[in-house]
Amino acid sequence: MNLTEEELLIRISTFIVQEMKGEQRAEDRLLLKKWLSESPENQAVYKRCFDQIMQKKAFESLQEFEKNRDFEKVRSKLFVRPVSQKAFQFKRLLPYVAAACLLIAFGAVWYSNQIGLKIPAENQLSQTDRLPAKNRATVTFSDGRQFQLNELESEVFISYKGVHYDDGGAVAETQAAQFATIETPRGGIYDVVLPDGTRVKLNAATTLRYPTVFAKDKREVSVDGEAYFEVANRQNQPFIVETANQQVSVLGTHFNVNTFGDKSEIKTTLLEGKVQVKELTGGKHIVLLPGYQSLVNKGKLTSRAVDVEQELAWVDGRFNFDGKSLFEVMDDLSRWYNVDVEYRGEMPDVEFFGGTYRTSKLSTILKILKDQNLHYHFTPNGKLIIEKN
Repeated sequence: MNLTEEELLIRISTFIVQEMKGEQRAEDRLLLKKWLSESPENQAVYKRCFDQIMQKKAFESLQEFEKNRDFEKVRSKLFVRPVSQKAFQFKRLLPYVAAACLLIAFGAVWYSNQIGLKIPAENQLSQTDRLPAKNRATVTFSDGRQFQLNELESEVFISYKGVHYDDGGAVAETQAAQFATIETPRGGIYDVVLPDGTRVKLNAATTLRYPTVFAKDKREVSVDGEAYFEVANRQNQPFIVETANQQVSVLGTHFNVNTFGDKSEIKTTLLEGKVQVKELTGGKHIVLLPGYQSLVNKGKLTSRAVDVEQELAWVDGRFNFDGKSLFEVMDDLSRWYNVDVEYRGEMPDVEFFGGTYRTSKLSTILKILKDQNLHYHFTPNGKLIIEKN
């Protein structure tokens, strides 16, 4: 089928909207990947759709356009299916996503020329700002083989035979390896589906280690960093997550493990189901119910009720700064934006509140520093300096 340029752009816009809503089909992803491979301009347009500032500007522009024009027919072409209720979905961003992608259908080049928006070069941007994390991860087998995962994909599937994407594209075969790790760098995220159907969302700077074949009596993995698990239920084969000094045992449930910050403290937050958390030094264990979080700190195991929505904000694409110090907030931003932070002078002892979406550029979030009479700038090598005004 031969499509006109406008029809092609509308289809591509639809694919991008579906990707943001978590509804993209494998065949649509292949067509989008083909379009991206055709030119750097296409890739730049694609990246623009995921920039929150660009999305807002596009939305404002469309509001102005809609005073004089009827876009309902084109809008209906974009929303070909209703929004699903899948996890990991940026629901609140959808109006902006749709607006940005709608502008693609009318010519991204025209839009850039009319509004004067420029896409900075990567090396120029690195000295003045940081873009949010993107799909980046490395698979390393115990026999030493290492593979970079595709940045145009967001999820990888593990089987006893090897690693592949949801469209069937192969990453690597297991061969004789007994273990493997999937590691996201700072500024990288990835989703993983294990052989039993368990889904794992890896935050930036996180490592997941797993056996290439699960034992008959248990499914055991280890985590360093932060990961959200949706465990497939198997009554006779418990799922076990190990960290440096704790062990979490479940049958089927949704929970989050966080070893960031002080490595002596580990947080486990339960969304649904039931888990047993065991502190490995003294052997004490507790059972968590939904809405509770366990803490392992210097050999002591405790639990408390928490606001799960706040604790798992990162899974829904948001930063949660409630009750965090300046250093804790900057640690989060350092991992997400892959930036080193240096403090000059005495920093205020303050707590932050609220949060924002993780799709923003770093400079947008750093505006919160002005309220604390702090100034920031980037060095020529990209380091972020924070100091008093």
